[in-house]
Amino acid sequence: MDNTFNFMKTFLAMGELTENKNTTIADKVKYKQRIVFATMKSLIPHWEAPSDWDKISDEDKLKRLIQIEKTI
Repeated sequence: MDNTFNFMKTFLAMGELTENKNTTIADKVKYKQRIVFATMKSLIPHWEAPSDWDKISDEDKLKRLIQIEKTI
């Protein structure tokens, strides 16, 4: 499991390295969400996104994704 999280962190870091001045919050969320959600689904087959995920702002989504990144 540690290897999976290490790969996730690596891909998240690579995404930050490829950001430019035109990268929007929505772009960041989309990238991080794809990686974090795929990682969670690979570890927990019936995992689902938080129930309020589609209702919160991209700013709040990004804060949550960054917190996950820092925690792992």
